[in-house]
Formats: sequence, structure tokens, C-alpha cells
Amino acid sequence: MLKLTAIILFISLVSACSNAIIDPKAKIDIPLNNSLFTFTEAVISEQDIFALSKEQEADFFEEYEKLKKEGLESHVALATYLQRFKNNFTFYGETNIAQKSLSEKQGNCLSLSILTTALTRLVGLKTSYREVTSSPIFQKNNQFLSSSSHVQTIIYDPSFVPEKGLIYLTKPGIVIDYFPVKNSEKGPEFSFNKFLSMYYRNIAGDALIHNKPDLAFAYGKEALRILPSSVEALNFMALLHKTENDKLTSEKLYQLGISLDEKNIPIIRNYMILLLTENRMAEVDFYQKKLNTLDNPNPYVWLEQAYKSHKDSEQAEIYFKKALKNAPYLKEAYIGLAKIYFKRSEMKLAKKMLENALKWSYKKEEQQLYKMKLSILSAA
Repeated sequence: MLKLTAIILFISLVSACSNAIIDPKAKIDIPLNNSLFTFTEAVISEQDIFALSKEQEADFFEEYEKLKKEGLESHVALATYLQRFKNNFTFYGETNIAQKSLSEKQGNCLSLSILTTALTRLVGLKTSYREVTSSPIFQKNNQFLSSSSHVQTIIYDPSFVPEKGLIYLTKPGIVIDYFPVKNSEKGPEFSFNKFLSMYYRNIAGDALIHNKPDLAFAYGKEALRILPSSVEALNFMALLHKTENDKLTSEKLYQLGISLDEKNIPIIRNYMILLLTENRMAEVDFYQKKLNTLDNPNPYVWLEQAYKSHKDSEQAEIYFKKALKNAPYLKEAYIGLAKIYFKRSEMKLAKKMLENALKWSYKKEEQQLYKMKLSILSAA
């Protein structure tokens, strides 16, 4: 029997890139119930997100020009400035605007990408953005479980001139990565509009977690205004409407998002939770079978789903195995399977999974822990 948690809903912050190919010129009619929400304050403008104070600009230019006088090219000088800044930067979950990131020296990876964008605008350099897939980081707040991922910024070499007749997969530049993650995989580069939509969606998610639905709606709506095809923003707005007991609009938003990307796992799972609350089990089973047949090459997507299915060991087992199919080095999946098999008293399989985890572990502390667990299983 299929099991899903109906209480915990999933918010994805700076979440995974969609596989859908969407015509940016196509008009998308987004069903929103504006009457549910009261607009008490305006959302922050794009200009204010990237603005720095006059004093901050002056301090930056002083350091930047010094680096250029040392013979560094403009993009290298900026990357060097950011590297020095990073050394005094404290990483934590809040998404900050550029001015706050620079003054308080703290924020998440999106905060630093915002600051990087602000500085490149000052000196006339071009950038793009890239998501890095890695083991998901979860945070539970009230009835919401949020997961976050990692964004890199690429500062391009302004002196690069493409040679005629050659096709370039990417232009030369410097990757700004404030928090490198081991065993991560680079995703495709994406547009500024998607990056900006991510910011508004992150702020919307924070507002919802802190029980500010009106503010969450305002920022979620702005995220969709900037990028109407954002399945992640549609997923968020569907979740928001559901929390406000408008299941009809919520379902329309889920269905729209799935129509834009029928392989988007988070929105399918959230839609399944809505269906479960209405006891529409035939539809739940349909989407569960659909999930089980999907072949997403990103192993961390399946690892995330396995963690979220912890109350359904059979389903979690399927997801852990899907993760390992694409990434046999993923020790977290072996550990997850070992726990499942141990609870089932399948000791041989549990032992095998621990042995695999040990094979792919390089930290001494982890190796010692796995060896201890193996010795306990061997003695059982």
C-alpha cells in the first residue's frame, strides 16, 4: 500500500533546473486566487536587490583598481576581490540583498551570487548562472520541509573573441563558488530571469515558513511575473493556496506545472499529497507509478525523494536504488538501504550495503563508524 505524509509539504529553495523545453514567447495563463490575500507591502524592486550604497561602491572601486594596477584583467581582479571577501564571509540560510551581504558579510550562496551580480554591473562585466546538484540540505519549519541546492556564478572574460567557424560549448570565464561541494555535479547554465525569479521564490518560501501568507503570495506572484514558466514557482504557489484551503486553485496550479514539465518530481509529489488528502487513491497510484518509471539522471533528486519517503520503506528503497543507478559512489544511499534492510532483519543485505558505503568513504571517522556497524552485524 502506498504511503505518503499528508502533513509535511515540500518547498524547494533554489531548486533544481527543469528538463522541459518551453517557448519563452508562449503566453501562460496562471490561475491565482488574488481574493485570498491582502497586499500590505510592496515587494522589493530589482534595482534595490542589486544596489550598493555610495560608500560601498567607493570602497569596492578602490580595491578593484588596485588589483587592476597589479596587472590583473578586469574579470580576474573582480574574482580576486570576491575571493578575499569570501574569506571573511559567514554562510547561513538567509537570502540577502547585495548591500546587506556586503555590510554584514553573511548569507547563503544565492546572497553571494546577488552580490557578484551587483559588482559585475558596476564594472560592466557579463555573467551567467549555474546550479550545482549535490546532496540536499533539509530544514523543517512548522509543517513545511524545505530543501536547498547550490548556485554558482560565472564571470566571463571580456577580452574573449570567438573565432569564426568554431562552435563554443561555453565562453571562457571564472566560476565564483563560495561553498564548493564534494561529489557535486554541474548543471546547465541558466538565464538572469530564472536567477531573479529564484530570489523572489526564496523570499516567498521564507515568508510562508514564518506564517506570512500575504507576503508569500506577493513574492511568489513576482517570481511568476518574471518567469511564468517556472515550474518551481508554480509548485510553490500551489502549495500556498493549499495551505489557505483553496484546493481547487492549488490543483489547477499543480496541473499547469506538470503540463509544463511532466518529469518534475517535486511538483508531482506535492500534487500526490493533495490528492491523498481527498482520498483520490486511483490518481495517487497513477502518479506514484509515473514517478517510479521516471529516469532522472540527477542522483540527488532520488536521494531527496528517498529521504522524504522515510515512512514508506518500500518506496524509499526504490528511490535509493534509482540514486545508485546513476551514482554508485553515493554512500548516503547505501546507508539508507542498510537501515531499511536492518529494520526488516535482512542482515546479509544490510551488511552488503555497509560494505559498499565503506568502499566509497574517504573520511576516517566515517570509515571507523561503518566498520563498527559491520562488526556488530557480523556478530549478530
